Amino acid sequence: VQLGAGGAGAAVAHATLTLGAERVTVVDALPERAAALADSLNGHFGAGRAAAAAPTALADLLARADGLVHATPTGMAAHPGIPLPGDLLHPGLWVAEVVYRPLETELLRTARAVGCATLDGGGMAAFQAADAFRLFTGREPDSARMLADIADIASTAGSADPAGDAVAARQ
Repeated sequence: VQLGAGGAGAAVAHATLTLGAERVTVVDALPERAAALADSLNGHFGAGRAAAAAPTALADLLARADGLVHATPTGMAAHPGIPLPGDLLHPGLWVAEVVYRPLETELLRTARAVGCATLDGGGMAAFQAADAFRLFTGREPDSARMLADIADIASTAGSADPAGDAVAARQ
């Protein structure tokens, strides 16, 4: 199950299917956006690989799902909170999200507390930066160093905006 059908959501759903997920169900506050993304994914990956669902179906979907991908701005420093009721999470789910500022979100804390395996948005931020660096400069970035920098920023800043604090400290 994926929350979010915007730009990040489209990229993540495409990657999820490319990496071998059998099926992705996209849930978005704008049902027509979820349906458009599911149609596009089915056109690229084959019929039945993607579906759209309304937020009201989330409880049923998550009860049967293997994982939850969160691709909305909820949880970002400027949009605090959790994108769904925490009681919908269960230990059989893995939970991944694209939020990277902060890396430690309410969703991830809640998911770990109920026994879910989790993945923060640090990798998304580092690899997005690496791809941009490669595109703009034509040079190969040090992705491992970028990942280490993201982890360092998150562990040393200690504020609600660790990336911003660490960048300011380095300047």
